[in-house]
Amino acid sequence: MLREVKPRNPRTARILKARDPQVIEPPKRTLLLHGPKCPLPLHAVLKTFHTLTKPNSILFRKKNENTYPFENAESLEFLAGKNECGIVVWGSSTKKRPNCVTLVRLYNGKVLEMCEMMLLGPQQEMGMAGGQQSGRGAMPLNVGVGMKPMMLFAGSAWEDSTSSVYPMLKSLFLDMFKGEEANKIDVEGLQYLLMVAAEEPVEGSAPVIHLRWYKIRTKKSGQKLPRVELDEVGPKFDFRVGRIQEAEESVMKEAMKQGKRPNELGKAKKNIGMDSVGDKIGRVHLGRQDLGVLQTRKMKGLKRRASIETDDGDVDMLDVDDISEGDVMKRPRTG
Repeated sequence: MLREVKPRNPRTARILKARDPQVIEPPKRTLLLHGPKCPLPLHAVLKTFHTLTKPNSILFRKKNENTYPFENAESLEFLAGKNECGIVVWGSSTKKRPNCVTLVRLYNGKVLEMCEMMLLGPQQEMGMAGGQQSGRGAMPLNVGVGMKPMMLFAGSAWEDSTSSVYPMLKSLFLDMFKGEEANKIDVEGLQYLLMVAAEEPVEGSAPVIHLRWYKIRTKKSGQKLPRVELDEVGPKFDFRVGRIQEAEESVMKEAMKQGKRPNELGKAKKNIGMDSVGDKIGRVHLGRQDLGVLQTRKMKGLKRRASIETDDGDVDMLDVDDISEGDVMKRPRTG
């Protein structure tokens, strides 16, 4: 059961309102950390992830001692909360679990789910990050800041509803690399492709995940649509899935809540529209007005006046409002 926090002042209320479910969630910030022992292969992985997620990522180069996500994740939660990050990528190597990358997703300041991936193959012999690999011959990975990638999930395993590993990894990769939500995309901005391929699941063995990056090039084809070619760039990463920690059902249900969606175009409010400038205008319908009780401005020329004959035969004009009822009764009647 999640604890409900009640705001004590307006500042706390604004912070809690910003944390409420939104229709379009902002991109999650990623925190990349080194473990007590982080060799060059893991440093290359963290550096590559940091390059692809700028400016929504923070890379800490200092080693963090006595930190183990699956045993005690308090230090990770503390660092993620201080830097306002929703995803943590932890790189560490031990004798039992060499070259291990752990993906952690947090919700409400606590660990929601975790997935452990072991780096495999020739990647363990890499000398430098940024795409320079021994014997690979791949082009260096040079991506502009804030560039949105095209993501391709290859393999039938991503559509397997019986397994919980692949949906978790797919969701983690999407949260990490998708960037800002956009209604319109410039074709010139689609410059590279991230392919996440999964091998066919085999009984008795953990699935293997392949990460590849490709540069998109367009050439003339003689037709309306150009011919698209892919050039492999950057390092190649192969992972084998290790330990996983799934989220609790109640916490996941709370984390998946969505904000209130605006009214659809066909259900617009009555008597409210937009003018040619773009301002919102509305029409207000009032009931029938009684002009008899309408309050007007009091002017001396509009007051009622009565004529009273004096002893000399002259007619004296007096204001009716200035004559009291007693004065009228005391005056004699003429004629």
